[in-house]
Amino acid sequence: MNLKFVILLIIAMISWGISWPIAKQISNLVPIHVLVFWRFLLTFLSVIPLIVFLKIPFRLKSGKEYLDVFVGGMIYTIYNQFFFLGLSHGLPGAGGVLVTTLNPIVTFFVVALIFRKGISKRQMLGLFFGLIGGMIILKIWEQSMDSLIQSGNVYFLLCAFTWATLSLNSQRSGKNMSPIAYSLYVYGFGSVIELLFSFGNPKLMDVWNLGGSFWWSVFYLSVISTTFGTTVYFYAATKLGSDIASSFIFIVPLSAYISSIFMLDEELQIPVLVGGGFAVIAVYLINSGKRHLKIDIPPET
Repeated sequence: MNLKFVILLIIAMISWGISWPIAKQISNLVPIHVLVFWRFLLTFLSVIPLIVFLKIPFRLKSGKEYLDVFVGGMIYTIYNQFFFLGLSHGLPGAGGVLVTTLNPIVTFFVVALIFRKGISKRQMLGLFFGLIGGMIILKIWEQSMDSLIQSGNVYFLLCAFTWATLSLNSQRSGKNMSPIAYSLYVYGFGSVIELLFSFGNPKLMDVWNLGGSFWWSVFYLSVISTTFGTTVYFYAATKLGSDIASSFIFIVPLSAYISSIFMLDEELQIPVLVGGGFAVIAVYLINSGKRHLKIDIPPET
């Protein structure tokens, strides 16, 4: 195994985890549409030189490809709404564990359901562990619908289901274009969509008065966590194999939780650790049993 790509993957996964408490710090400073617009725009601009440097073809060749990236932009926009709504109400550490472990589990289940593919006993056991893990993280025994909404957990659950839809879209488009080119257009279309929702809002330009800490956070979420992290993941996957690369996603929930404890003084919760452990086992069982159903599950970014 190439040590250089292993180290890069670890750094990328940690950068994704740290993005949760950083996003929490700015989630209530401006309206969500405004915040997502600036994040998308900066990410879009940061991907352009990468496309040029790597000489990746980014020209869309058919109406189907235009439709795929437009739909991807809409779905990712919705995902980010749920992401920041969850953070504005809830805890980033617990949310990071819940979303990053449930994303691949929910994606697997949705793909199996839609395409009616056979699931092995190992994968069924993985889905069971994932369900139990999610219920423990949510502390379902003390939750009502009102408390789910107030805690932000319902938005984190919606994140997982929205990501499953995005995964289907990106997997289909990946047959015709580079994932980096796909990301470029998704963020481009997402920027336009969010601008339409933010246009006329005085907060759209007031962000320039929020100071360096705000823009450092947006820069981290856009350039470091997304552009750098996603590029490293997909590039390392071509060198190490997608199975090995996807196993590194286990680092994300742990780094999200630890960084939230240190950066935001989030309380250490035993149910989150136990439930996260069940969910990690679930993802392992699902990824190691692909004889009946083989899908490419991109990690949460």
